[in-house]
Amino acid sequence: MIYIIRSDIRRAVFSKGFLVGVLGLLLVIALSSVKDTVTILSNGGSIPDGYHLQIILTALNSDSVTLAVPILCSFSFTTAFVDDIKSGFIKQYLPRSGMNPYVFSKLIACFLSGGLTLSIGMLLSYTVSIAVFLPMEPVIKIGNISEALLIIFIQKVGIFFFSGALWALIGFTLASAALNRYLAYSSSFIIYYLLIIIYERYFDKLYFLYPKEWLNPSHPWLFGSLGLILFLSALILVVSFIFIIIARRRLKHD
Repeated sequence: MIYIIRSDIRRAVFSKGFLVGVLGLLLVIALSSVKDTVTILSNGGSIPDGYHLQIILTALNSDSVTLAVPILCSFSFTTAFVDDIKSGFIKQYLPRSGMNPYVFSKLIACFLSGGLTLSIGMLLSYTVSIAVFLPMEPVIKIGNISEALLIIFIQKVGIFFFSGALWALIGFTLASAALNRYLAYSSSFIIYYLLIIIYERYFDKLYFLYPKEWLNPSHPWLFGSLGLILFLSALILVVSFIFIIIARRRLKHD
């Protein structure tokens, strides 16, 4: 069981799709930060304390980042089950691994790859921001604004991790249900965008079903950020249960 899980995690995290997702988020955050940075520098203003964090947090709230999330987290592992079925690999591998270990290893790898795509992308962006902007900021003092922003950023990393895991699993599950690789890349974004339209046009009171709220909460959540993470975890469990049912039926049929 442990060997199977490790194998799938390596397959996900060391894939080209995972690298594309991480670098894609880095690029989107950088492009979303260009305008504010150029404005400050062109006006001759000094870089304020904590700017290396504030510029990242501002970018994470932008439409560019929020709309890219369900796409970027789907590149690494969402086609794995479909690929195994269509290539015939599953017929040779399943007798050695067993059905339950195979299914759960796929779930764990997809969960981790979707979440890590976003969290590592954020941490990489933060590292680049430190290297570029921190030397231009005032000398950091204990208890200043940077520490408060760092706490917010850490919370964001956790929220984005679980959001990425959820959207990766949604694409993974729908692709597995239809045995269609293209759904792995597109279905999460389609559902994401439909939920945005439904909320913004018809049901603006149901903020807990608003995907942008899952990334940048603006409404009160029980237990704050932890409450949001628990809500996302509940959705992840539901989607995972659906995948287990679909996968077991597919594997028994094949």
